[in-house]
Amino acid sequence: MNKKQFIRELVNELSANNLAIFAGAGLSVAAGFVDWKGLLKDLAEELDLDIDKEENDLISLAQYYINEKQGNRSKINQIILNEFSHQAVLTENHKILARLPIDTFWTTNYDSMIENALKDAGKVVDIKHCIGQLPISIHKRDAVVYKIHGDASLPDQTVLIKDDYEKFHLTRNDFFTALRGDLLTKRFLFLGFSFSDPNIDYILSRIRSSYNENQKERDLCKIPQNPL
Repeated sequence: MNKKQFIRELVNELSANNLAIFAGAGLSVAAGFVDWKGLLKDLAEELDLDIDKEENDLISLAQYYINEKQGNRSKINQIILNEFSHQAVLTENHKILARLPIDTFWTTNYDSMIENALKDAGKVVDIKHCIGQLPISIHKRDAVVYKIHGDASLPDQTVLIKDDYEKFHLTRNDFFTALRGDLLTKRFLFLGFSFSDPNIDYILSRIRSSYNENQKERDLCKIPQNPL
């Protein structure tokens, strides 16, 4: 698909109120937040590991750290809280997305940039970062933000280590159910993901494994960091 056709199709989906966003860490890097590699850098150094050599398996690196600490993830929780709870200036990309007629946002990010941008644009935002929030909707909401890996405000409930992914079907599977539904009915634009991002591979592999050959094919658009 060439660029003009791609843009034309996105405009058509926007006009039909049928476009959804799936945001990765790259979307927030420009605001000063760390990516996954930056998040785990200190832990790797503590273990005397080279983060560059471990870049393709960051989830296992985080799991190895927890194993070395006999299951204690307090330091990881503190890092998440410190790195993603601070207030940052909204980027132009976030402002543009918030102004567009998009009512569905999915993200693996722990920060609050997307919801802050939407609120700054005068929109009523329904935020979902834990299972208990899924069946409850804010009246007259303009947009819903699904934080599939949790929120920095509750770092002990975030998804980061290998155990978290393996237990996802027990602890957060309703998020997959909701995501499958949106993938079947909406056109998705993936923003801020690199090809080495460990999280999107886990998510999409689980989604694909639950599809069968008779289900409707959906276009998933993946573009690199800082795309807008």
